[in-house]
Amino acid sequence: MMYGIQLKRTFFHNFSPNNFFLLNFINVENPLKTDFMKVQEVGTRGFFFSFDDPYRTNLYVINGEQYLFICDTFLGPEPMKEVLSFLEEKEFTSKPIIVFNSHHDYDHIWGNQCFKDSIILAHNLCRKKIEEIGESDLKDYVDHKKGDVELTLPNVLFSEKVIFVEEGVEFFHSPGHTEDSSSCYDQIDEVLFVGDNIETPLPYLRKLNLKNYTETLDDYIARKPIVILSGHDDLMFTDKLIRENLEYLKNFAPGKIDRTDFTKKHRGIHYSNLTTIGQVLKEESKNEESLLYYKEARLILDELEQNPQVDELKEKTDKIINELSK
Repeated sequence: MMYGIQLKRTFFHNFSPNNFFLLNFINVENPLKTDFMKVQEVGTRGFFFSFDDPYRTNLYVINGEQYLFICDTFLGPEPMKEVLSFLEEKEFTSKPIIVFNSHHDYDHIWGNQCFKDSIILAHNLCRKKIEEIGESDLKDYVDHKKGDVELTLPNVLFSEKVIFVEEGVEFFHSPGHTEDSSSCYDQIDEVLFVGDNIETPLPYLRKLNLKNYTETLDDYIARKPIVILSGHDDLMFTDKLIRENLEYLKNFAPGKIDRTDFTKKHRGIHYSNLTTIGQVLKEESKNEESLLYYKEARLILDELEQNPQVDELKEKTDKIINELSK
């Protein structure tokens, strides 16, 4: 077993992926479904697992020659036992398992405990964030637990990237949705797993790290993947959503986003992003900048269908605006 290993940059040498399409590259016609999950085959060696309770969340498995790679572990041991049962039936689990955590959010790591004796790979900031907020997340989101969750930290860390050369599998730091966000690229099947860095219809922001975020999405586009997989969406065959998310990020600032075609969901996420960044700026004592974000957030509330919940948000937002205006 390997514990607490800090991996520096690993270079990728002498590998030329096979560029090919298979007629059945993705088995979307007959996905396997159970009461708990849906499984779709992707490429020559991939499996895309989806769960709908309490909300759509995905994980991805690559059946390599030497290792079985599992990208994210969902909400606890119960769903991961279903995943492992499926993989055992396929006779994949005799290989060493390498788990990858795309970022620290609880809905991507709570199944780690099923792999205590395996490598659990993540960016070094991922482990740090789990150490900081992991226990509080267990309390705050207790209703989302699937089984008796025991917080289990990543035990092999990297700072830039790790590439399993003979397997053609790359894990790389891709800051965006969170600072620790990382991605997985299957260079043989040209399948990209991005965690929560892209979402329908808009990305969720935690910090004003737009330069890093846009660079990450530009990198995704440059890779020209055949299939794109994210943490909460259907599988994608084009980079359309990446480009739409990128356009939003490039224009994200008070008064710069065209909301003409926004749906209710667009407005909800945009409101969340504006207030999140407004709070970050407020905590940094940048009150004038923060005020601009909260004022636009208040406009969003006027555009929504009015109800008691919106009225409550208006009251809270008005209170913050008044505080920042003093």
